Amino acid sequence: MTPRTRTRSRGSTLLEVALAVALLAVSGLGLVSTQLTLSRHGQSAALRGQAAFIADAFAQTAIEGSSGVGVGDQWKARAAILIPGAVVSTDGAGAATSSSTVSWPAASYGPASADVGALASCVGSSAQSSRECVSLVFAR
Repeated sequence: MTPRTRTRSRGSTLLEVALAVALLAVSGLGLVSTQLTLSRHGQSAALRGQAAFIADAFAQTAIEGSSGVGVGDQWKARAAILIPGAVVSTDGAGAATSSSTVSWPAASYGPASADVGALASCVGSSAQSSRECVSLVFAR
């Protein structure tokens, strides 16, 4: 081989390495983005699970006829501790049914996140569109 051929070979190898590094960087950014999204959805699922537990406990308290003084107020206080900004309410949905609703401020993850208006609102609840909620209908 001539010295000129070796120089070309070195230049093309450098270009291949640069492309490989660029591809690796883009793949790494995609992986970080995926991890952040999974973390956000995990936090949202944990909040929904806690809210469902609180709504169920609040419904049980209403069904039992509040066996203690201020039991409903205790669950409202616990909800505010477990879920920042949580509001617990009960509404009469019908003659023999009621609904227990827990709502909290919707998390804002910046412009890349889903529209706040796209969040499903609780049926028959007084939750605003900028809040997430869990609603449980029960019979008295």
